[in-house]
Amino acid sequence: MIKYGHIDNFGITHDQMSQLNFDDYFQCYQQTPAVEQYYTEHNSSIWQMFETSPQWVHDLSKKIPQDYDHHVVSVINIPPGQTIPHHVDKHFKLKQQHNDDGTGVSYRYLIFLEDWKRGHYYEVHDQPFVKWRAGDWVKFGIDDWHIAGNMGEEPFYSCQVTVLKNA
Repeated sequence: MIKYGHIDNFGITHDQMSQLNFDDYFQCYQQTPAVEQYYTEHNSSIWQMFETSPQWVHDLSKKIPQDYDHHVVSVINIPPGQTIPHHVDKHFKLKQQHNDDGTGVSYRYLIFLEDWKRGHYYEVHDQPFVKWRAGDWVKFGIDDWHIAGNMGEEPFYSCQVTVLKNA
């Protein structure tokens, strides 16, 4: 289940993103043998913030389809030269904060915070996604394999709204 959409009147500026103070830099998931072999903290690390996300990030959750009961937000900065290898998400913050007992269904909205730039890349279910516009979003499930990377010269900013629909 992959869906695409766009937030009209997006209004997030590059200055807002460049002022973000990321506090969590970490190596990405290693879920396959090839990823374990080739991806290290030197080529697959990103900046991410959850609880410290500014209000404008939380406000984005009101601009996507309201098909959920609970949500958490985060902002990601993939620096040039870094990748998020092929993986599925665990939605651990959502489950942690909302005591998901496994009966609900969780999804993620990936929201692109800036227009596509050369070298920025996203793929879900072997479907490349490039040339996005600021405010475009992709909705995908917890079992949907995806990948992202920055082979460009500028940071790649995105927002995640991870949602839970109660059973």
